[in-house]
Amino acid sequence: MITRRDLTLGLAGAAFGASAPLARGAAELNLDDRADYLQAVVKMRGSTDTRLCIGWVSGTRYAVIDHRAIPMMGLLAATFTQYRRRGADAYDVKALEVAFFTDLHTQKLIQTWRNPVTDRVVDVPMTRMGPSQFTLTADGLQVEGLSGEAAGLDVQHTFQPAVVRGDDVWITEVIAIGGKANAKAANPFVYNEMSTYHAKWPDLADPARAMVPTQVAFHGLVTFRPWMGFGDTPGHTTAHGAGTRASTMADLPKYYVDLTRTFHPDVIADPLAVLNAEDG
Repeated sequence: MITRRDLTLGLAGAAFGASAPLARGAAELNLDDRADYLQAVVKMRGSTDTRLCIGWVSGTRYAVIDHRAIPMMGLLAATFTQYRRRGADAYDVKALEVAFFTDLHTQKLIQTWRNPVTDRVVDVPMTRMGPSQFTLTADGLQVEGLSGEAAGLDVQHTFQPAVVRGDDVWITEVIAIGGKANAKAANPFVYNEMSTYHAKWPDLADPARAMVPTQVAFHGLVTFRPWMGFGDTPGHTTAHGAGTRASTMADLPKYYVDLTRTFHPDVIADPLAVLNAEDG
């Protein structure tokens, strides 16, 4: 006999999301319900309590010239976050990103780089952005104010409907940033990012879990940055990467921890203190 649960699971292979609450043991989860969806997003992206959360990715950035992807450099990045619930339908989020560019062959930090298209040798910056504050809802992130070179840019952020296959759940967030950060900028800045989070249904449905084991796949498209040495060359960059969500430094790649300890020792020593420095 085909049960309602069997039928629902079969249909899940051909559609986005879950069409009804699907039972896994004693727990239920309905990803069409905004409250359940928000909880799933937070568990995959961070934590439903105030503990430290870390998401890291390792990948490669390419220059796209005449529709051809030319490998440029590796990237190694992590975002340190803290979530705090604000009512039934939103979370306050604090975030800090620290990223490094690496050599394609040795995978070690690069501080100068020869552009393979223009042959220019340029200084390579290290990235540290934040701490920034956001509001997270089932619709996406609401940015309360960007700082640094991102100040003044238009930001759009959305979450796509969940994709469910058996006990596997994927949720993708899409970020689109554009505009001119200041009047001196010669060209508009465009940044597109798609990050897909993958977790297991029983973990997401478990009310005892504040965060869940999550795999992350990252894809991005960004205009050439002035420091890259492309000048007026037409084109853009694209990147891909993969990583996981974590709660401790021990879960991060060792080389990332070594670099961060060298260049940003305060982040290694006490990331929550850095995130909440303006509150003190």
